[in-house]
Amino acid sequence: MKKIYVECRENGYLTALVENGKLVEMIRDDARNASVAGNIYAGVAKKINAGFVFLDAGLEKHVFLDTRDHRERGLFFDSKLKVKQGDILIVQILRDAWGDKGPAATSSISHVGQFVVLTKSLGNDRINVSRKIDDVEAARLTVIGEKHMPKGLSVIMRSAAKNRDENEIAEEIHIVAEQFDKHIEWQYTNAPAILHAEPLIIKTLREIADDGVDEIVVNDADTYEMLLTDYAPKLQHYDGDEPIFSRFFLKTQIDKLHDRRVWLKSGAFIVIEQTEACVVIDVNSGKHMAVKKGGSALKINIEAAKEIAYQLRLRNLSGIIIVDFIAMKTANDTQSLTDYLRREMAKDRIPANVVGMTALGLMEITRKRVRNPVNAR
Repeated sequence: MKKIYVECRENGYLTALVENGKLVEMIRDDARNASVAGNIYAGVAKKINAGFVFLDAGLEKHVFLDTRDHRERGLFFDSKLKVKQGDILIVQILRDAWGDKGPAATSSISHVGQFVVLTKSLGNDRINVSRKIDDVEAARLTVIGEKHMPKGLSVIMRSAAKNRDENEIAEEIHIVAEQFDKHIEWQYTNAPAILHAEPLIIKTLREIADDGVDEIVVNDADTYEMLLTDYAPKLQHYDGDEPIFSRFFLKTQIDKLHDRRVWLKSGAFIVIEQTEACVVIDVNSGKHMAVKKGGSALKINIEAAKEIAYQLRLRNLSGIIIVDFIAMKTANDTQSLTDYLRREMAKDRIPANVVGMTALGLMEITRKRVRNPVNAR
């Protein structure tokens, strides 16, 4: 059973994704921590260096485009970059700023619906289907996409399109495609300027409210009305006096989000340290006496690996992650741990890669950075 609880606050929203009563993701959107991913801006090229274009889009930091990315091939003519300093580009934010780096952007603009994503095709019209959808359903959706795909656009069928009626999908394709009509007038906008930004809660639910979500509970009447069109069958309005997270028994779990030390059932624990460069996690045998007496470390490392995969998702810890597991005696144990961790990380909706053990005996993981780490306080 998957449920989403949304608490409307003065400056935004705090959203919790819960699976079988367990908090698995928290997303905070407010004036201080709001994601700009997906927003579209008119930016002025300020610097072009080593394959990167840096733009003033009116944000705190310059956004950057990596021109080596295949999505930026429209910026080239005869293999030469057409962009020069002072040019105005329409860009969409891919990832929020992090540390000293500004937001990552692309000149390939997409518009997103509940079931589909449409993108300018640059002469290569394509139909792609979410990998979460089985082959038979993917074939059906491909036929629908080919039948209704607007000329000059590529279509991605999202996981929420699974088992949806053709007319419902076709209608949304038409509605989303109309948003590209705005691009013509955008060309005459004075830069820097923001051109398109959806309500924060719409973007958040689009990320996490897949077809497997059974219920969405919100504590604000206006937000409830705004979400009715897309989520009516699953949507509930909570108007009780008790705070929504307390009422649905989530407050204790949320309060633990800032704990550096996380205890495991065995008596061992992990310590999570977040730095600007990377995330460092230490596995400690703690009260687990078998390891202290020279027993196999694999069992406790497996338990820790499961919790680490969970905590990375829960806290949205991304970038480079280094884990110092308890030392193991055999290569087979190391491989078993690595394989198990990979299976656990595969459950994450955000792409992650378990690189493996370094020469120093540390496990290296990378996880795609989409939003800033959660800060629930």
